Amino acid sequence: MGFVSSAIRRHPTLSLPFLAVLLLGCTGGETPSETPSQAAGVAVGPVEARPDRHALKVAEPRELRTRDGLLVISWSPVGGEVPVNEHFEADVTVRRAGASTADAPSNPLLEDAEVSMTCFMPAHGHGMLREPRTEHIGDGVYRVRGLLLHMGGEWSISISASIDGLASTADDAITL
Repeated sequence: MGFVSSAIRRHPTLSLPFLAVLLLGCTGGETPSETPSQAAGVAVGPVEARPDRHALKVAEPRELRTRDGLLVISWSPVGGEVPVNEHFEADVTVRRAGASTADAPSNPLLEDAEVSMTCFMPAHGHGMLREPRTEHIGDGVYRVRGLLLHMGGEWSISISASIDGLASTADDAITL
């Protein structure tokens, strides 16, 4: 390639026509209909840029008392794990707290709460790239959809429940 680059430097007006001839000569004057990988029989298609699949397994619902102590909020990922950089959903339940967390299971699940879940990565100063949506799916269970923890590390999770206009928030932390 030294000869080609020196010829172009000495005669810059020849550079464009020379490159056009060089390109046509490499393709035989035709535009290739398939890539070399396709011609060799290698499957070509959209590639998911995905590191090895990492996920936090959550076997049992995580039970949390709210900051003000009024509610007990439980959450668990649908499917039992929180993946890295993949959408997932979580089920949330809300109960009024008793004198201790052990008393809460005897209290009925609340059907009329407004529930939201947010995730924040304190070490990086950012949250999720998407805003999840919550819907009541019945029997006191709220489904949070559209959760995406796009990178590994420590995440702070805040789950808020509003009942009769009063909001209570429970905090959790996980490491992916």
